Amino acid sequence: MLFDNLIGQEVAKRTIRRAWDEGRLAGSYLFYGPDGVGKEAAAMDLARAVNCGAEDKPCRTCSSCRRISTYQHPDFHYLAPVPHSSSESERRKIAEEVAEQLKDKAAQPHRPLAFDRPTAITIDDIRDLKRGLSLHPYEGGRQAALVARADRMTEEASNAFLKMLEEPSPSSIFILVSDRPNILLPTIVSRCQKVRFDLLPAGAIEAHLLHNHNLPEVEARLMADLAGGSLGRALEMLEQGFWEERDLAWTLLESAAAGDYFGLMNGIGQAADQRGKPERLLSLVQEVVSDMLHLRHGRSIVNADRSDRLRTLELGFGNGGLDALAGRLERAKAGLKQNVTPRLCLITALAGRPGGSPEL
Repeated sequence: MLFDNLIGQEVAKRTIRRAWDEGRLAGSYLFYGPDGVGKEAAAMDLARAVNCGAEDKPCRTCSSCRRISTYQHPDFHYLAPVPHSSSESERRKIAEEVAEQLKDKAAQPHRPLAFDRPTAITIDDIRDLKRGLSLHPYEGGRQAALVARADRMTEEASNAFLKMLEEPSPSSIFILVSDRPNILLPTIVSRCQKVRFDLLPAGAIEAHLLHNHNLPEVEARLMADLAGGSLGRALEMLEQGFWEERDLAWTLLESAAAGDYFGLMNGIGQAADQRGKPERLLSLVQEVVSDMLHLRHGRSIVNADRSDRLRTLELGFGNGGLDALAGRLERAKAGLKQNVTPRLCLITALAGRPGGSPEL
């Protein structure tokens, strides 16, 4: 059954299933909501369904379903932000790197494509997509175009993509995925059937970790709480040495509170050059800062196993320091999404006095 492999998201699943059962799928969808909650997994399942030859679609085992799952189906077009270059040799290298990452993603679908240089969806990507969609479906299903992180289209790309949406083909379906729909061109959004995906309950994430990854119950519960409603984030933490990164996040905060800038810069050096680690680290730091604010107001905390250290840390930042730190962390995470140097983002967020004024 469509979406029976998707955790939670009952409203979203019901919306698409009803359209599917009644034979009135829209020509373009926008799946939007927080990162890591199943938007892209749902988009992949819908792409499989419109090309599956089995009676109960998608079967996920037929040749068509398997080739879509591995990004090798001629009627499935996957578009995501990638690096670009004017050099022919560099373009070949980028194409090879994208192909390798797609192989990894086929095995671990929650992994986004990740590069150590600026990425975007450009007008050249849209032109390539248009050429692919101009052909009739090779295998009699529908041409399915999945645009991951659609908000990363350049202005030129957005305008070109809008023209495609304005002249839809009955043999194609567009599925845009974004955790920042407000950045998309409003006219693109207006052309799509919008389907919201919400944060997942911690209990659902915990159950998945227990049953699919054999974690001890205590670890699964803590990781689910720290994932903040994102299964993708929980799985990423599981793969990337969560416990070591959690310890590093605490060390960074304790160094910042004590004014130990040598220790702080040493910790930042351990994280800054590793792909994906600065963003994960900032998220873990944010969780601790949130707990300190909750502790101050008598609310429940996530890092309950470190409540004594949390109280000591909270005192170290003093009045006003936590609010200033929380603001710097938000700006640093936004900077990472805008391809600001990770080291600079981490320094800007953490290398300030406990009272909030920067000192480098």
